[in-house]
Amino acid sequence: MQGHYDAALQQLDGARSSGSSNADNENLRGLALMLKGDPARAIAAFDRALELDAGLVEARFNRAVAMLKAGNLKTAASEFGQIKGRLMTTSAYHQALALDRLGDSKGAEAALQRALAADPSFSPALLHLGLIRERRGELEAAVRDYLAYLKAHPDSTAAMLRVGIVAQRAGRTDVGIAYLRKVIAAAPHSPEAVEAHKFLVMWE
Repeated sequence: MQGHYDAALQQLDGARSSGSSNADNENLRGLALMLKGDPARAIAAFDRALELDAGLVEARFNRAVAMLKAGNLKTAASEFGQIKGRLMTTSAYHQALALDRLGDSKGAEAALQRALAADPSFSPALLHLGLIRERRGELEAAVRDYLAYLKAHPDSTAAMLRVGIVAQRAGRTDVGIAYLRKVIAAAPHSPEAVEAHKFLVMWE
């Protein structure tokens, strides 16, 4: 029922009225409300799910995501940090997003490192780690993160563009130009290609 959130909510209401209400139903209700763009009601549904089953880690994670969407960044960061087990990797990543938006780049970096320690193949953490390091002027480290991301996503023009720009800023102009040309070759009409053209005009 992807995209049909009202119909999904009606089905869940029917399940509750028939006496089959449970924590999983409330968690699904919260997801439907969150995807519909109603984080406040979603949080209330996740709260009910956790009242029914305090150990339902999916509801706890989804509640923190709703907090993040609602702009309650401090609470979201705190709740993501308390989630362990099989959702720890993605929870640490989302905690990093919240901390970064709060301006805590060191805390965000630590959370991303935790995500990667739990799952070295979790490439979104690599990309965000590169962005943080790029902003801090740690250019060589940022390039390494972007290149590691490209190993998992070789067609990512966004990562190619970052490698191109940051490598040039780090003094590796030949590498930078090579990656900017890769962007244009891979997606000549993309916004990334427009940016790549702009930098090539300046450097070549």
